[in-house]
Amino acid sequence: MISPVAVATTILVLVAALVGMAVSWRRRGSGQRNLALPTVPVDPGAERIAVDGLYLATTFAGRPLERVAAHGLGFRARARVAVTDAGVRIDRDGAEPLLLPAASVTGAGTATWTLDRGVEPGGLTVLAWELDGDGGPVPVESSFRIDPLPRDRLIAAVGTLVAHRSARKDPNADA
Repeated sequence: MISPVAVATTILVLVAALVGMAVSWRRRGSGQRNLALPTVPVDPGAERIAVDGLYLATTFAGRPLERVAAHGLGFRARARVAVTDAGVRIDRDGAEPLLLPAASVTGAGTATWTLDRGVEPGGLTVLAWELDGDGGPVPVESSFRIDPLPRDRLIAAVGTLVAHRSARKDPNADA
């Protein structure tokens, strides 16, 4: 027979765990309050490529186990990633579109793991970009699960976007 004390104790432990997780998540979000999304261009420009996939997480570059919770970036969702003339647009189910101007995008590549997801070698697509912080740009990496063919086209398009941005910054780069 199940003791009422055991049931009450189990329920109490579960409630305490849920409250602890909620408090921890709020504390993480408030600790990242100083992070702002980059300034969005007025005209996003023509769409070069768009791919569908699963948005997994955004972490701080160099700190792959520390999730960014600010601006709804802490939640997994179906997503569409589009590279435009002006930057990268990320449409996540249940969240406001995220527009990253070309100036804040620093690259793209592949990875095998992120926070709570491990896959085959090179199975994740990673978009490197910068949030605006109090002390300047804060490098972050967003991870996506995208099929291989569109993933390769997306990485190439982001590489082209970054190369064009770099060429505009330094007109004497080829000299």
